[in-house]
Amino acid sequence: MISTRGLVQTMKGWLGKPIAGPDTDPQKYFGTMFSLPNPDPILREMGQAEKVYYSIMADAHVMGEIRSIRGSFRSYHYRLTPGSDNDSKAAAAMELCVKWMQSLAPNDVSDWLEVMWQMTASIFTGYRVHEIVWDLVDGHYLPSMVLDRPGRRFRFDAYGAPLLISRDQWQGAPVEPYQFVVSRHMPTTDNPYGMALLSSCFWPWTFKTGGWRYFVKYCERHGLPWPVERYPAGTSEEDQDKLADALAGMIEAGYVVTEVGTGLELLTPTGGGSNLPQQNLITLCNREMSKALTSQAMIGEQLDVGARAAAETAMDRQNSVHDSDRDISAASMAQIFKWITLFNFGDGVSPPTLEFFKQEAAGKARAETYQIAANMGAKPSRKAMLNELDIPPAVDDADALLPLTARLSGVTSNKPAAAGDASQPAVDFNAVAGFTFAKAAGMTEDEAMALAADAADQAIEDNMIAPVYQMLVQFESEGKTLAEFQTALEGLVGQMDNESLREVIDRALTYSILRGAATQAN
Repeated sequence: MISTRGLVQTMKGWLGKPIAGPDTDPQKYFGTMFSLPNPDPILREMGQAEKVYYSIMADAHVMGEIRSIRGSFRSYHYRLTPGSDNDSKAAAAMELCVKWMQSLAPNDVSDWLEVMWQMTASIFTGYRVHEIVWDLVDGHYLPSMVLDRPGRRFRFDAYGAPLLISRDQWQGAPVEPYQFVVSRHMPTTDNPYGMALLSSCFWPWTFKTGGWRYFVKYCERHGLPWPVERYPAGTSEEDQDKLADALAGMIEAGYVVTEVGTGLELLTPTGGGSNLPQQNLITLCNREMSKALTSQAMIGEQLDVGARAAAETAMDRQNSVHDSDRDISAASMAQIFKWITLFNFGDGVSPPTLEFFKQEAAGKARAETYQIAANMGAKPSRKAMLNELDIPPAVDDADALLPLTARLSGVTSNKPAAAGDASQPAVDFNAVAGFTFAKAAGMTEDEAMALAADAADQAIEDNMIAPVYQMLVQFESEGKTLAEFQTALEGLVGQMDNESLREVIDRALTYSILRGAATQAN
């Protein structure tokens, strides 16, 4: 049986102390005293990180992919969320961070979204470093500048801590942890430099560059037709040389002067396949680099699936990859918020976090969901609906769009609506012609209201559906297309999507059938 006192004494000896760290690693024992070399296989051989990366980024295909990734990143908005919902200090910390980002620019050349893109761009080079310059602003310790620094100025020790390279410290010197925020892509204990996507593009880029060289040489040599001049047997070498010089001069001058009866033949070289090997090599290299940068393997290769299935799968895959890329900048900004909260509110206060979101206007299906909820008495928020649908509220009654039935039947009443229908104002049916006579004829008010509603529907048919039907008959008789009919219809009822167009045509055809049936009955 193990003694409890002995177990406690043993635990005190190793609590909080890792035993498999770099200081006990026989392969890195002396490396703990110096900076850890970058384990990237490309950089270890060449020792020129940024020069190689910028050369790869200068490639037209690579730059196109990077701009696509950047465009996806810039299409998102960001917002801050409190670290704790029930803590007043956490709410004050979030308010301070929001005010800091709104009132101060990170530096003279970038906005906050650009700084966050730089952090996310660590996926290309493995890591990015930003210097945090602190200052006292309105009684608070806040960063006055957030500056992007070149990666060549930093190395990392065996524990992953950054070391600043300067004139006096060629091997790098330790820095305070709150002076620099490091954004890394897929770092590990053995590789605190992160995984660089451009490193995966190195060999395809190298072979592509070599392929271009021979492809251009092939085009120079075989891109133009070959002039062929046949000389008679027995022609002297001197005359053959003159003929060869004349053909060479023709290639430069573009014309040649010969005697009458002299013929010249132009031979056009043709390849054995549809594409040249050099061209196939360049295409293959572009595809490999696209897979490394965007993870678009199915789009690049198409494999054995349909184009639509490949596109949908690739879109889902790309969205998940971009979400993980944005997490890098969100984590780096959260680290800055953590320092701001610590310096101004002390330890134990939850710092705010940053999240990205994409503002997308909801469609017709979402609007119908709000309508169904309102009809069921759920009383959804009108403000939330307008915000989600991205529809600004009307400035006044004159600016407001009213339902078509209300416009045809008259002015809406100002008296409060019934208890069961608080979301819609009551319609004053007394303004409808014939409503008073219907009640005087002995109809109940409900019957009269139903009759008035039918009259409103009839007005819609007479004023909207009937003209649409007449236009439909006219365009069919003239042999015009559906696109021309839709363009003319937009001038009558306004712009509409394909679903609305089908609904209007359906109602017009129904109107035609009912009208024809009524004519036959008469």
